[in-house]
Amino acid sequence: MLSKDLPGPKGKPIVGNMFEVDINNLHNQLSDWVDEYGDVFNLNLGLTNMLIVAKPSMIDYIQKNRPTLFRRMDKLNNVLKEEGISGVFNAEGEEWKRHRMMVAKGLDIKHQIAFFPWMMTVTDRLKRKWQKDVKEQGAFSIQDDFLRYTVDVSTNLAFGKEMNTLEERQGAIQDDMEKVFPMIFKRINQPIPWYKWFKSKADKEYNAATDRLQEFVDDVITSTKQKLHDNPSLKENPQNFLEAIIVAAEEDQHFNDADIRSNLLTLLLAGEDTTAHTLTWAITLLNDQPEVIAKAREEVDRVLGEHQTVTRFEQLQQLEYIGAVINEVMRLKPVAPITLYQPNEDVEVEGVKIPKDSRMLLHLRKSATMEEHFSRAGEFVPERWIKAKSQCPVHNTAAYNPFGGGPRYCPGANLALTEMKLVLAMLFKNFDFKLETNVEDIKEIMAFTMMASDFKVSFTPRKNNH
Repeated sequence: MLSKDLPGPKGKPIVGNMFEVDINNLHNQLSDWVDEYGDVFNLNLGLTNMLIVAKPSMIDYIQKNRPTLFRRMDKLNNVLKEEGISGVFNAEGEEWKRHRMMVAKGLDIKHQIAFFPWMMTVTDRLKRKWQKDVKEQGAFSIQDDFLRYTVDVSTNLAFGKEMNTLEERQGAIQDDMEKVFPMIFKRINQPIPWYKWFKSKADKEYNAATDRLQEFVDDVITSTKQKLHDNPSLKENPQNFLEAIIVAAEEDQHFNDADIRSNLLTLLLAGEDTTAHTLTWAITLLNDQPEVIAKAREEVDRVLGEHQTVTRFEQLQQLEYIGAVINEVMRLKPVAPITLYQPNEDVEVEGVKIPKDSRMLLHLRKSATMEEHFSRAGEFVPERWIKAKSQCPVHNTAAYNPFGGGPRYCPGANLALTEMKLVLAMLFKNFDFKLETNVEDIKEIMAFTMMASDFKVSFTPRKNNH
């Protein structure tokens, strides 16, 4: 059956469902339609059709056959390229393979271990900041702290710049970065790209922010190249991501400064936004889970002993339950619940004929929250991720894709998991926390990533801290 002939919401003549789509709540709207029309259906958008897929086996096939059979949606790539971003995230084909090789060298385990002391430093700063907040203020917005934490980590990893936006709070780069993803999401979902002819105030602020970010990154590239020129021995043991990809680029004549800039911006933007929002969702989900918190604290006390934070890289592997908590947060509140693709040629997947260049949306979050794929799918059950402790017989890992899958699996996944383990271990060890906003009032907002609406949380020193 042709994908456009599949069942789906009826819509109106000519325009289809175009004006029914709620962009900021798109993932939930599509989830409701999956319940009504099945895990593979057609969405009529008037000028075009979009295939919606929430079936794990089809999602797995599509992800495993990138970049050969499938690519990211052209519109996303075009919007990113307008801002000079053409890196590992949006590159395709042979170009992607070159980018992936470069980026993998900068994010390998060797560099992460070397970088770990800085991550501990930033985690300690976050702890000090929260200790100060306990004394000086009541409820506060924790999202900003997580964003600044990830900025401080990412900027040092990316190019060795020791920023401290957590404690100094000026952080212009962080303010600029926050403007990027929401505008990208808005632009890729505009039927007509009005921003090319008429610039709103938000468009002008976005353009100014991306200009400043590119200027900042270009300056760092120039100074780092000079540093490597003055000290050639650094090429044998690069100290950060930028140094690593500059050295790798010298061996590849196709890799230029624009490619280096694109991958730096990708690392900064993707690493900051996704990790920070996952930590934010963890706070909302853990608020009414005293048994989960007690188990996490038991593990943290055993692994950390008298220390208040993780002090050795190898301790991360011992934080099994914390890892399970993170997996469960990403299952229920994935920051990338939907992804957009197009086939490079006419293709048939499980009886569905998908024409070349047609639009496809994979609903990753829906498949991960269906009872047919996970027992007690709507409940927060970290034990499901620990085989020896699981009481959830249905556990379809093919329906769980927080970092994508196949060859395009996120190269920064290990870094993100390390950051989250460090923060949550420190939190459980040192603080009690409580939401001061009704959880029902915390909304999911789609702005390229799925973020939480603003909410307040209060901290107190942990009772019976061992």
